[in-house]
Amino acid sequence: MPLFEYKAMTKGGKVITNKAKVDSEKVIRERLSKMGLRPISIKKKNFDLDEMLGKVGIVKPQKNQRAAIGMREATLVEDQDLALEQQRIKEQAAKPKKTLKEILTGDVKVGFDLKMLSAYLPVKIDEVVSFTEMFLLLKKSNFTNIRAIQTMYNNATNMAMKAVMGDMINGMETGGYIYSTMEYYNHIFPEMYTKLIRVGEQSGSLVNSLEQALKYLQDSIRIKRSVKKALTGPLMQSLFLIIFGIVCIIVGLPIMQDMYASYGLTDQIPKETMAAANVVYWCGNHWYILLAVAVGLFLAFKAWVHTPSGRYTWDKFKITMPVFGPLILRLQVQKFFVAVNINLKNNARLQDAISDCKQVVSNYVLRAAIEAAEANLIVGDSWIEPFEHMKQFPPMIQEMLRIGMETNMMQMIENILNFIDEDIRITIERITKVLPTVSMTFMGVILIGFVIIILKPIMEVYMGSFLFEANGM
Repeated sequence: MPLFEYKAMTKGGKVITNKAKVDSEKVIRERLSKMGLRPISIKKKNFDLDEMLGKVGIVKPQKNQRAAIGMREATLVEDQDLALEQQRIKEQAAKPKKTLKEILTGDVKVGFDLKMLSAYLPVKIDEVVSFTEMFLLLKKSNFTNIRAIQTMYNNATNMAMKAVMGDMINGMETGGYIYSTMEYYNHIFPEMYTKLIRVGEQSGSLVNSLEQALKYLQDSIRIKRSVKKALTGPLMQSLFLIIFGIVCIIVGLPIMQDMYASYGLTDQIPKETMAAANVVYWCGNHWYILLAVAVGLFLAFKAWVHTPSGRYTWDKFKITMPVFGPLILRLQVQKFFVAVNINLKNNARLQDAISDCKQVVSNYVLRAAIEAAEANLIVGDSWIEPFEHMKQFPPMIQEMLRIGMETNMMQMIENILNFIDEDIRITIERITKVLPTVSMTFMGVILIGFVIIILKPIMEVYMGSFLFEANGM
């Protein structure tokens, strides 16, 4: 009777490995199904080392094996009696479930619940940076991928991140890539980050990819903090004025009407104030219409963006829009040349490098230019020409590419990356100088509206309307 070795998962997420002598693989699957187990792999063994050692009196010690998703360890089951294994599973299922508090405080061993936590508990970008820094350090110390992830798994403190690393381990044990797990957890790992890791794993230069991914995360954090710092103050002030104005209209308008009557004024409340009040009252009474319109516009926009022409038009707007357009384009160009540089360092041909790396660019306008460059390379034309026809493409990079075609393209791409880094830094500084002016202008418009709608009627009561009439208001 043939011997089969199988790996299966319990309903609680635990992975067990066992052996059984049965007639066929179908019998194994039927027995596992009756026991409530989900088969992962079933392999027929022509030679059983453990059985041979047992015949000569050598007992092989029991080993520990890394579990699949979020488990600390999965026991290697040597017992061939499936009935006993079924009884053990029933006993585990009968145990009381652990609370979230117990899991987070580490009072219990975490099973499949840890996987569930990764979908709900937040993982900050700083956690991803720490993960990348440690992974890079271990890889530079000649750790294998699985050993490095296992080391970080054993020392992880963030439970959600630990669940992700457990999933990475499971994927690598079955012959998968790290980037495949990252693609599944796209709410944790940015798309560009995952694509850089993918290029590194497939080209055998994971250390270079980790360095570039770490730099990408650090640059992203720096850019977000700079923009946030420039926008937060003025936007919060503008939001406060808008909310305060709405409250004043809803609460203060009846008071203003009584105040006008108590002073015996024959003038009516200014038409600007009444118009704003009518808008606010209408929105309050017909909020469901506004909500339906907003949802409809959002869904229509999403549907339009998912069409080829809509996506291309939207991406073109993003790189041509005022203030942020140049930064978005430079970040996309940087992504592309970072990936090309990694491939060239692994002795890839320029045509293959461009073909492999165009996927890291999410902007359709730039990707169209890259695909045209790839097509030109195939037929022997200049691959720089499509970038020259792209008006938004930085002229300095075009010139550097021309020089690189005549000298050393790999060295020139290194120079291009250094130039882009400096260019992005200058662009961010320019944006942080412009944003306060733009936001303050927006706040000024709101302030003027606040004065006209709210303060004007109050001032007319106490000062008369002659000041406003003299100024044509």
